Amino acid sequence: MPTPIAPIRHARSTVLIGSIATIRESGRFAEYEARLSAAHRDILFNLVAGTWVPLDVAYAHYDACEYLSFPPEQQIANGRATFDKTSGTLLGTVIRMAKEAGVSPWNILPQYQRFWSRGYDGNGVAIFKLGPKEARIEVVQNRLCESRYYRNALRGLVLGVTDLFCTKSYASEKPGVRAPMAVTFRLQWA
Repeated sequence: MPTPIAPIRHARSTVLIGSIATIRESGRFAEYEARLSAAHRDILFNLVAGTWVPLDVAYAHYDACEYLSFPPEQQIANGRATFDKTSGTLLGTVIRMAKEAGVSPWNILPQYQRFWSRGYDGNGVAIFKLGPKEARIEVVQNRLCESRYYRNALRGLVLGVTDLFCTKSYASEKPGVRAPMAVTFRLQWA
């Protein structure tokens, strides 16, 4: 993790644009749009790729997504779909690495903070090796983690990245009491 770890201040517009497109494709866009304030709608629907978006706007987006009450499996699928839409922009080098022989998730996991910083201003992510094909991922100082939808969509994103380097991956949120503005995932792969 970076030191010091500042609380999240901004999110990259590219991630939000991909997430909005995923909601649009779900057929629930009108409900999503109705949940947003006029000011947030104006910002979210006029985003330009590659810019920083204030945290309150990103939070309004995930709050509106939460309101839609997608089942957890769909929230994870939405996160994965968002990854598919944005991966070239945020992880172009990683995708090229994934196509090379002999690359495993351990080739990318130590780089997560570097890529994470492309998507978020502030907060931090750390990876801890639990076994040859198992890791713990901790995200801290991220207010977006207060949204269940965001946490599940983030799981989908983690699975999308990991599956570039293996046959199949699995991620679960650590059960029990979650620290404020944080989430911990257990990641395994075959």
